[in-house]
Amino acid sequence: MPRISLQNTIGEVARPRTGSWRSRARQKLSGTNLEPLGVRKTDLLPSVEEQKAELVQHERYSAGRKAEWKRRQDGVRFVDQLIVNIKAGKGGDGCVAFNREKFKPYGPPSGGNGGRGGDVFIQAVQGLTSLAGVPNRIRAENGTHGQGTWRHGSDGKPMIIKVPVGTVVQELRDPRYRLPTAEEKEQQRLIDLNIEDTEDARLLRERDRKWVHYPTWEDTNVSREDFRSAEAAIQREEATQRRLKAAEKKRLGSLTFDLDQAHKPNSSEPGVLVARGGLGGFGNPFFMSAETKSPKWATRGNQGDWITLKLELKILADVGLVGLPNAGKSTLLRALTNSKAEVASYAFTTLNPQVGTVRMWNDGETNVKEGRVIEETRIEREKEHEALQHGVYAFGRAKDNNGDVSQESTGAHEKANELMRFKIADNPGLIGGAAENRGLGHFFLKSVERAPVLVYVVDLSAPAPWIDLQTVRDELEAYKPGLSAKARMVVANKADALLSETEEEVELSRAKLERLKMAVAEMWERGPNVPGRELEVVPASAKYTQNMKKVVKKLS
Repeated sequence: MPRISLQNTIGEVARPRTGSWRSRARQKLSGTNLEPLGVRKTDLLPSVEEQKAELVQHERYSAGRKAEWKRRQDGVRFVDQLIVNIKAGKGGDGCVAFNREKFKPYGPPSGGNGGRGGDVFIQAVQGLTSLAGVPNRIRAENGTHGQGTWRHGSDGKPMIIKVPVGTVVQELRDPRYRLPTAEEKEQQRLIDLNIEDTEDARLLRERDRKWVHYPTWEDTNVSREDFRSAEAAIQREEATQRRLKAAEKKRLGSLTFDLDQAHKPNSSEPGVLVARGGLGGFGNPFFMSAETKSPKWATRGNQGDWITLKLELKILADVGLVGLPNAGKSTLLRALTNSKAEVASYAFTTLNPQVGTVRMWNDGETNVKEGRVIEETRIEREKEHEALQHGVYAFGRAKDNNGDVSQESTGAHEKANELMRFKIADNPGLIGGAAENRGLGHFFLKSVERAPVLVYVVDLSAPAPWIDLQTVRDELEAYKPGLSAKARMVVANKADALLSETEEEVELSRAKLERLKMAVAEMWERGPNVPGRELEVVPASAKYTQNMKKVVKKLS
């Protein structure tokens, strides 16, 4: 019996279309007598096909909202260049204290030293593809102050900045990018208030910045000869440290390095040191001598290093995949590298570059596995969830990309030595007008620009794949002339239509493939037409992993 709608038949059953289909069905069925109409309650429930169609529609709607949100944010989720102001932790202050015990009211000095400020490290992490998680201002933890009974302060925890592999770090010494120090802020405050800065005022500020006094003893301390001797010794030591640091900066120049390798977990350091924490201050026992039995002063902790760095994400991969949305770039990346890129049947599935690695051994084998089917991410999750429900993975057996249990390991090739490896990046899809920043044009094109080699990916099942290719090529040239010269290959994806059951579909696919090859030859002759190199068209099916090894061979 066909399903009917009671929306107009029974007024009290009508409800707003909110919640899941189960809740809507419960709203319709509650308190309604359907027997006079000859309708069974099960007829009102949607079928399995309707449920799946509603789920797919919801996923497409969510993907569209996600792309629209990112367009409005102007691509802030992907950041490839950032200026960071870094300040290492300040050292803790020393303590002025004296030991007090029963029957010993005047004990020896017992103030502890301050803890050292936290350092700042930069660590390259495999798997990150953006600098969006790095804040503009980074402050390491300060060391804690010393306490009485010879208790020293604890050191501040180091701050680790995690960045993607391929990040170039460069120090900026231009005052326009550097934050002002505490002394510079004080000088600017005096200028704004029109207060004359005298020598005595500078001396008072310097003493307040450097010294800790026992309560009510500050005026007495500064008049004592032993305090002035200690002050002069500390000033000489600080001047020596400043000269050594300036000489080292002059010898090494600006801090510049390239994080082209991921951080090793067993390394002794948590990363590359970029800012060193300040030393802790001395407690009053440090100043005790034969002439000074009970010093009533201690030093404050030193400030940590201040540095301004420019982080720039350079090459993410050796090969970049470019094409229109929904051309199959993410599926191709998974077929070539076994990565976990999101795969779906709607456009703009990829909003951030995804990177995978192709490995080759000296016996000609690669990590590419042909003959398997790459499903949509949603279907794979459903299969994996079903496998977990049935306890398939209870004994920790390996599984392939389809969620099927495999007895063979997917790890390193054991029969030969590794010959080479290269990385492939799946870039977000381009649209017409991307060079004019339509949609997320400039954001997507910047990710394409970093790859030294480009591979066009076109959908052979489209009505005119040669027009799609021309659109992508024109957008690359409009954004940056000569960018299309990086192209090495055209992958005619979704070429499984060449093996269709009907002869008519096969002939149509072959005709489109030949037309595409002619269009590629004409396009290459018009420009860039690099001497000694041709732009080859390789038909392939990423979903069914067909002709993948030929693609890898051409790229290597």
